[in-house]
Amino acid sequence: MFKARRSLIRMRLSDWDAMIAELGARGHCIKESGAFLLANIDGDPRLISRVVYFDDLDPKCLKGGIHFDGRAYSKLWDVCKNEKCKVVGDVHTHPGTQVRQSIIDAANPMIAQKGHIALILPDLGCHSIARYEVGIHRYDGGNWTSWTGREAKKRISLRRRFP
Repeated sequence: MFKARRSLIRMRLSDWDAMIAELGARGHCIKESGAFLLANIDGDPRLISRVVYFDDLDPKCLKGGIHFDGRAYSKLWDVCKNEKCKVVGDVHTHPGTQVRQSIIDAANPMIAQKGHIALILPDLGCHSIARYEVGIHRYDGGNWTSWTGREAKKRISLRRRFP
């Protein structure tokens, strides 16, 4: 029996492209950068409606790797409250083509809540990135489930617009 595939993350193609360009620019193509992915509280929980960059919340966090100060989460919660959004995932860049989680990534989820999605983009986000190039990691409450390549492509839906 055919099982319908269900994306974990849905984004407008223009928002995807803008996010990647912004991540590359913020890291100057020499260091990692990242962002939180937000969805409207009352809408599709998989449809990303807002991207909040780590360094907008913690201006000193991009140090080669990402060192996000926990005190900056209060700014994120303010954005969520004011815009009626919730955090459904995060994205960060890695140098080179490796999109698997590092030991540090796996041990330190940005949001340690079951179901949280972490995307890892290659090459510090310095060029357009296809879905199959992304690492997708879902936090399962202590462990992670990960997809790369064709399996990752199935779990990100990019369209010009969503209903």
